[in-house]
Amino acid sequence: MTEPQTPPAFRVDVVAYRQTETPFVSASAPLAEAAAELGRRAGAEADRHAAGARIDDYVVTSTVLSQYLADDTPEAERFRRAIADGCGREPDWITNGYECTGWGYILRHVKDKARLTGPRRLLLQIVDVDVHNFAFWRGTSRWGRSGFGIATLLLDIHPDGGDGALLLGAAPQAHALTMMGRALGRFTEPRPGIPLALPFFPEATRHALFKSFDAAAAHPDHYPRFGHAFGSDPWLSLLAEMEAGEDYAGGRCVLASLALNGYFSIAELAFAPDLRHSLEAA
Repeated sequence: MTEPQTPPAFRVDVVAYRQTETPFVSASAPLAEAAAELGRRAGAEADRHAAGARIDDYVVTSTVLSQYLADDTPEAERFRRAIADGCGREPDWITNGYECTGWGYILRHVKDKARLTGPRRLLLQIVDVDVHNFAFWRGTSRWGRSGFGIATLLLDIHPDGGDGALLLGAAPQAHALTMMGRALGRFTEPRPGIPLALPFFPEATRHALFKSFDAAAAHPDHYPRFGHAFGSDPWLSLLAEMEAGEDYAGGRCVLASLALNGYFSIAELAFAPDLRHSLEAA
C-alpha cells in the first residue's frame, strides 16, 4: 500500500516581478500623489496575477517602502485605497520590519494560522520602490547597486507540510553573512541537488558567502542584470532561470534572503505543476 504523500508546506502557484523606473516619481511630486501611484501599480499587479483566486491572506512586505506608507497616515490610506481600487481588496497588513527577509517571516505567520484553520492561500507582494528618491536606496557599499520593483506571489500554505521547510534566524550584523552561509549549509545538506536561489550581491560579497557552504547548486549570479533587488532577489533569480529555459513547474527550490539588520530567511518551496510566471522590465 502506498503511503500518502505529505503535501509541501509552501507551494507557489504564481511568481511575477515588474521592474519600476528610477526615479519612480518626479522629485517635486507630493508624497500623497506618489503613494497613490505606487498603490495603483501594486493593485494592478495583484489583479493581473491573482484575479479570481481565493485569497485568505494578503500581505505587503518591503525593505524600501516609506514608513509613511506603512503606518497610520493619510499617505498610507491613499496607498491602501489605491491598491484596493486596482484589485478589489486592501492588504491585511503591511510590514517593513524584517527588511529583505520579510517574506520568510510572513510564511511562518500564515503557516501558524493554517494550523488553526486548515490550508490557506496567501497573496504576497514585495514592494520595494522608493517614493522619496533618497540617494541611499540607489546603492551603497554594503549591497552595491539597487534594483526596484514589485514582486507578486501566490502561495498555498499547508499546515501538515514539514516544519523543516523554513529556517529563520538572526545574527550580529558583522557576522550575518557567515551565519547565513552556515545555516544554508545545514539546510541544503539533506536536500542534495535542489537548486538554490540566493540574494544578489557584488562579486566580493557573494564570494565571501560561498566560503561558508557548498554552493554547487546555486543559481548563477544575476546581480549584473538586476542589482540588489532586496527581498525580491531569490524570486527574481527563479524568474531569470525560467526565462533562460529552466522548468520549475512541479519542482522545488531553496530560496534565501539576508537583511541588513542581521535577519535571514531560508525556505524550501514547491511549485505547482501549472506554475505561472512573469518577468517584465520597467
